[in-house]
Amino acid sequence: MSTPKADAIERIVEAFEMASALPEDMDLESPEMKALIEMMPESRRNTFLAMAKDPDVRKMSAVFNRCLGIYWRKLLSAKDEGKKVVFVPFNFAPEIFHALDMIPVCVEVLTTMALTLEEGIEPYLDLSVERGLPDTMCSAQRAVIGLFETGLLEKPDLLVNGALGSCDPNSKAFEYMAEKFNIPVLYLDIPFYHDKRALDYYAKGYKNIVKAIQEMTGAKLDVDRLREVVENTNRASELFFEINELKRNVPNPVPNYYNMHHTGMKLTMVGTPDAVEYYQTALDVSKDRFKRGKSVLPEERIRLLFLYTGYYFDNSIYSWFQEEMGVSYVMDVLTAFDFNPLIDTSSVDSMLYGLAEEMLNLPMTRQLKGGWDMPDNWLSDMLYYARTYKADCGVFTGHTACKQAWGVYRLVADELKRQLGIPSLRLEGDGWDSRITPMSVIKDQFEEFFATLL
Repeated sequence: MSTPKADAIERIVEAFEMASALPEDMDLESPEMKALIEMMPESRRNTFLAMAKDPDVRKMSAVFNRCLGIYWRKLLSAKDEGKKVVFVPFNFAPEIFHALDMIPVCVEVLTTMALTLEEGIEPYLDLSVERGLPDTMCSAQRAVIGLFETGLLEKPDLLVNGALGSCDPNSKAFEYMAEKFNIPVLYLDIPFYHDKRALDYYAKGYKNIVKAIQEMTGAKLDVDRLREVVENTNRASELFFEINELKRNVPNPVPNYYNMHHTGMKLTMVGTPDAVEYYQTALDVSKDRFKRGKSVLPEERIRLLFLYTGYYFDNSIYSWFQEEMGVSYVMDVLTAFDFNPLIDTSSVDSMLYGLAEEMLNLPMTRQLKGGWDMPDNWLSDMLYYARTYKADCGVFTGHTACKQAWGVYRLVADELKRQLGIPSLRLEGDGWDSRITPMSVIKDQFEEFFATLL
């Protein structure tokens, strides 16, 4: 493959800073905007238009893009400022690294942000396979590995993985990165059950990881800084709990696009004032929409629950649901944070225990670490979310790498139908690689399914 000259993070920063600088009252029909849109590659154009069409989404996006631009720029300057960089998966919460003055990078979020690159992520997905990974490994990590292979992404100081038992391909990808690129790695074991004994075991392991991080990097945990971070986490949780309450309304006033923002913010910046600012903005926008009686167009016809992950390579699906289909995209498993605790800040021990409890309830760790029909696992959570948010239907977007989910999806879907009368659609595709199932085909399949519900 031909290698672009510019560092991947530099170009991601430029994309976010450009997006955050756009005015809220932009005229998409102006010659200047048309020219700008025409210059964008297709994936970026679709994402931009999905955000820009709705003024309420633009308000949220302006804050989200500005905060993420600042965050990624910090990553660029980390080495010069003597800050350690650590790569983590989606199910290892970032707060402890913010408290240690380190920069956490969620690999799956980085892959999603790399979709803004002019060349897309497909060359890097392919390169990672050419260099040794099977193509059945998850694309959410393969793209980052491909960027390492080209030298467009600097390797971090440390890898910390907490996906053992809930996302095994993720753990293997981290093992591969550690061995191939000579990066130190730590693993946090996940218990099979979800009771007090399991949480105590997990919290003990988490505290050992925190101790090991300090020993390996020289970072020191300051109690006041940890408390500040945890207080920001608690405030962010309170805000998105309020947003979730608004989602229970029929029709749902929360814009579909919020789900993408929520996932990116929660897995990257929670624990920072910027995350609090974003969630406050999203809450204010959603409350205002509720007062104005604004929801999906022309009216809410269907409330859709993604039983697993969503699609990230083309965010036009959010606006398509909202503006053309009358579909409220209420939730997917990566936005499922209803069981997050408000953390006791009275001591270091209570804060670390609370952070461990938060992580044990993170998406996929909570749902897929044990038997599918055990308490607090996938089936019980899907029943809870379907009832709580009044879902009319479910959809499973299967990824090749997620064999544990494929193995029991049909059982979960059948129980949703039996207990709640909710039908489900099974789709095949890839959240990040558009070549597996193009968005046009995905939309056609959704349209056929929606027609059976009306």
